[in-house]
Amino acid sequence: MSRMNNYYIMIDGHYFKGIDEESTGKAPTGDWYDIGKNICGIVLTDSREEARLIEGNINLKSYFLKIYDAVRYSGFTFEKLSIERVK
Repeated sequence: MSRMNNYYIMIDGHYFKGIDEESTGKAPTGDWYDIGKNICGIVLTDSREEARLIEGNINLKSYFLKIYDAVRYSGFTFEKLSIERVK
């Protein structure tokens, strides 16, 4: 039986805790009906216990894309991003 992979994301030595509900930017519009999506901030923590355990590869991709959107549209920056698989 295959087991789902679990991950932690670290950004500049801090654990990824989640996505802030408050918008920090807006993606540009792409068509007549598109109003652009709100981009939310990234929440980090020093505590592994508070870090978000990301379950599965699809969820990992989803959170990675949220971090990417924050970098691209809201000015979030970092020097190092690492992904740790939990065994």
